[in-house]
Amino acid sequence: MDEFEQKGIITSGDLRASISAVTSFDMHGFVDGYMGGYWGISRCLVLSIFFWGLFAVMWGMVPSLPLFAFGWLLGTAPIWLPVAALITAWKVWVWYAHAGYIFTRDSVLLEVKMPRDVTRSPRAMENALSKLWTDSGETTFLNRIWQGQVRPYFSFEIASFGGQIHFYIWCWRAWRPNVEAMMYAYYPEVEMVEAEDYASKFRFDPETQDAFPTDWRYEPRNDAYPIRTYIEFELDKDPKEEYKIDPLSEILERMSILKPTEQMWIQIIITQSRDKRRKKGGTWLQLEDRFVGMVKEEIDALRKETVGKGADPNPDNPERWKSFARVPMYRYTEVIKAMDRNMGKHIFNVGMRGVYIADSKDFSAPGYTGIRWIWRPVGNPQYMNQLRPRRWGNPFDWPWQDFNNMRWNLMVRRYFDTYRRRSHFYAPYLMPHNMMSTEVLATIWHPPSAAIGAPGIARIPAKKAEPPANLPK
Repeated sequence: MDEFEQKGIITSGDLRASISAVTSFDMHGFVDGYMGGYWGISRCLVLSIFFWGLFAVMWGMVPSLPLFAFGWLLGTAPIWLPVAALITAWKVWVWYAHAGYIFTRDSVLLEVKMPRDVTRSPRAMENALSKLWTDSGETTFLNRIWQGQVRPYFSFEIASFGGQIHFYIWCWRAWRPNVEAMMYAYYPEVEMVEAEDYASKFRFDPETQDAFPTDWRYEPRNDAYPIRTYIEFELDKDPKEEYKIDPLSEILERMSILKPTEQMWIQIIITQSRDKRRKKGGTWLQLEDRFVGMVKEEIDALRKETVGKGADPNPDNPERWKSFARVPMYRYTEVIKAMDRNMGKHIFNVGMRGVYIADSKDFSAPGYTGIRWIWRPVGNPQYMNQLRPRRWGNPFDWPWQDFNNMRWNLMVRRYFDTYRRRSHFYAPYLMPHNMMSTEVLATIWHPPSAAIGAPGIARIPAKKAEPPANLPK
């Protein structure tokens, strides 16, 4: 924020943005970008103003317009009402079936206790996550729709309570053996113990506490572009501890310096990605994996950028030189390598959320700014992606967006409900998600090595070892 913005002065940039929004005739950009993103006026309010304004104009031209509109809707009801009723009933049934199935699942929260020395790189965590890439329970149409069965989903969490950091994995109790097996296979030195659910026992008091919840999503590009992963940090080469630059270092350090009255929670919910889309250039019914299709499409677009418009005979074409130049460019080379590498790995649907909680007297801008941009160390917004804060507390910038904190308090209550339920992909809360590979997930959640010196990490004093095989039974 510059000096003019701090003083509330309208700058030339504000004027240019206003003129551009009005003269561009881009309805989507005007409603969502300018009115919503810039002025904080909701899409519903803007479109409602347009609708009722046009309705008032037409009412002046057609005096009996309301009666005519009602009669037209009533007369055509035999056509549109059954269709609307069937679509609504179908959605309600799927919601009800999924919610009923999830309600019967018994869940467990496992705390992952770290030893003093974790020497393996995040590549081990990447291999471990592959164990959870499963669509168990969704075998047939009957399983999915009538019985309401859904794919298993898992939550990888980091929570700091007054600077004391804990790592957790949440799952259905039936999947506990699989989770423990995957962790012990690659990190035999860790301990996994069942813990009390910190989110369920927490009670938020708006009279004495404040909270800033947020989601994180890929921006500014689509899911084909990853963030900076542990491979960019050269952790795939297992360097010596003193040479490791772990992307979690800054994140855990920030969570370690909280006051006793502050808390930070991070939740990463994953499930197998089965997203499909219609194959471009194929038949109408031909589908393809959405992630693979997006990656191939973006790689082709990047390759075309490097050659311009081809061998254009027009000497006045400013991009003609690109058809002859074949100079390797770091940006194109690295982005294509990263996308191509991630395409060959297991892909998950991922929802990420976090919250900063503090007593009202200690709630401050550095605290909630810290949670909003906590993933900045792994971002590359210039030509790949970053994890940008979205939803929940982020849209509230202008005083007219919320009267007497009514919307804010409702939003916070709903947020804690979604966090406790670990709900993201199914009823009762369905939210936007990103597609990420195991490489990306292993970067943002893995047992921290000894190279991370954050004082708040709870480590067990000794490392476990297998007993000798020749002990008497």
